[in-house]
Amino acid sequence: MPKDKQEEAAAPVESTYPRAELIANSQAIFGVMPEVVIGALHGNGADELTVAEVKTAIEDFLKRKVS
Repeated sequence: MPKDKQEEAAAPVESTYPRAELIANSQAIFGVMPEVVIGALHGNGADELTVAEVKTAIEDFLKRKVS
């Protein structure tokens, strides 16, 4: 098997989910209230996101300093 094909097979593609579904299930998936996910995704215009993208957005959102 050529090297390029092996690399493609090794890298799993992460599923994307609709924004509304991630918000509705925020407590089960991320352990936070839906309002936190809404705040974390504010300004992100994507209609579908991966769980990893949302987790990163939540972590960044919760670390922001309040002025």
